[in-house]
Amino acid sequence: MNRKRVAGIVLAAGVSKRMREPKQLLKWRGQTLIERVARTALASGLDPVVVVVGAHGEMVRAAVRTLPLLIIDNPHWPEGMSTSMHAGLRALPGEVDAAILLLVDQPGLEADHLKAIVEAYQTSGKPIVASSFQGRRTSPTLFDRSIFEDLLAIGGDEGGRSIVRVRSQQVEIVESVQDLADVDTTQDWQRIIGA
Repeated sequence: MNRKRVAGIVLAAGVSKRMREPKQLLKWRGQTLIERVARTALASGLDPVVVVVGAHGEMVRAAVRTLPLLIIDNPHWPEGMSTSMHAGLRALPGEVDAAILLLVDQPGLEADHLKAIVEAYQTSGKPIVASSFQGRRTSPTLFDRSIFEDLLAIGGDEGGRSIVRVRSQQVEIVESVQDLADVDTTQDWQRIIGA
């Protein structure tokens, strides 16, 4: 069976309105969150790994400057997450078969989970592979290239969740053994770091 090429798109352009500082640069176990997710994506074999920056762009770039990433500026980041998703998708080489959309603020995400998503994509024949933790749908999610046009039609502060809902019959679920909680507020962060 031919292995399909799967890229990673790290959505790292947000302004972190509900945090008192850029969450991309929060430190967790000695790494910034942007460095952690980028290294996790690279370790899982995603190729290429695209990082979309916007707010705090220079600082985010500096945090990952030594890693082999494709960094894309999204000047439209104030218009919402969809614009970063679009920028990342448009930056992908033509020979990429699928992409995993990754949030910058899921410190519990491990390379093994991303590898399991890719494996499920290679073997299930389904065009979407979504994550779940303790039975609850969460990020990251893989989308086959055949879904990219649908993703490019989404606007505002939306990711691919509506596509997963509409195409539920075409979705393979991979359960994560790690908590994939994301960081939206200072309280979320305190809970994750055990403070």
